Amino acid sequence: MMKQSRLPYLLSTALLTAAFGCQPDDSTPMGPEAVSDAVATPELAAAAAGWVARKDMPSGSRTSVATAAVTEGGKWVLYVIGGKTSSGASLGRVQAYHVATNTWIWHPDLPLPLKETNGAATINNKIYVSGGTLGDNGEQSSLFMFDPATNRWTRKRDMPEETSGGMSAVSNNKLYVVTDCQGEGCNPSNDIPRFYRYDPATDTWTTLPTPPNDHEHGAAGFIGGKLYVTGGRGLGDPKQVDVYDPATNQWSSESPFGSERAYMAGLTYNAKLYLIGGYRGTTPVRATNIYDPATKRWTTGAPLPTARVDISGSRVVLNGVSRIEVVGGPAPGNNLSYQP
Repeated sequence: MMKQSRLPYLLSTALLTAAFGCQPDDSTPMGPEAVSDAVATPELAAAAAGWVARKDMPSGSRTSVATAAVTEGGKWVLYVIGGKTSSGASLGRVQAYHVATNTWIWHPDLPLPLKETNGAATINNKIYVSGGTLGDNGEQSSLFMFDPATNRWTRKRDMPEETSGGMSAVSNNKLYVVTDCQGEGCNPSNDIPRFYRYDPATDTWTTLPTPPNDHEHGAAGFIGGKLYVTGGRGLGDPKQVDVYDPATNQWSSESPFGSERAYMAGLTYNAKLYLIGGYRGTTPVRATNIYDPATKRWTTGAPLPTARVDISGSRVVLNGVSRIEVVGGPAPGNNLSYQP
């Protein structure tokens, strides 16, 4: 059966008015995210240094997308996959943002229209998308692979269980998925955290130790050979930073985030974990929060120009210079780049 979302669908494009300085950490729920939701003055809007509006994604108010970047002919391309309409309907559409030309191109749809997937990840310049929700038909166990060289989707071995709302990351050419078991074969209490590894070389899944906390709709990424996961909504304390070490096959925890955060763009960039936008409780925020495993401290970056939720982001490169690309939500402003 399909799990009902714990959070009503919200989407705010209101600019925020409070002045935003960089604070050393997020020790309380009113730490670096403490900005109001009123309309910003022109001076304050201009102060959102670092964010640049790029060519809008040509698909309305599309959210809950998965993103992954590849290179084509030596140029970086960001694929935006699946998602949902403003009314919550699942989408199969696939669009690619060409960084060098600031243009969008349509590609073949996903074999299934999916929202709230476990994100997307790139291995050997191929994109992998797992899980997700198919309209009223509930969570899926599917794994699809897209090959930009052939412009085709291929279905790979299904996940061990139906899942959605998770995060994907790659290490040593293997796909790691932190997610929830939410299908009919799961515990009736639902929201059971799951952790899997997929090996494209053998087309097989391995079940790994359960994370200490449930990070549904959180953020995850590999830094220094370890997987860092935080945020989301679920069992335990999702504000905790949970760390998985493949060398020991064990989890540990460190430096929790100061307030609940979910449905944000989460990615690793320059050996740090970024949380951008999303909800704090039920409030959409502009905040950019950054976790540095080397110092085990949280800092802040430039806030988004507008509060956006259920968005996604990936690292891309243009002329040898890397940046963060964040997409999702209504136009204008549904394709933004950030260079910290």
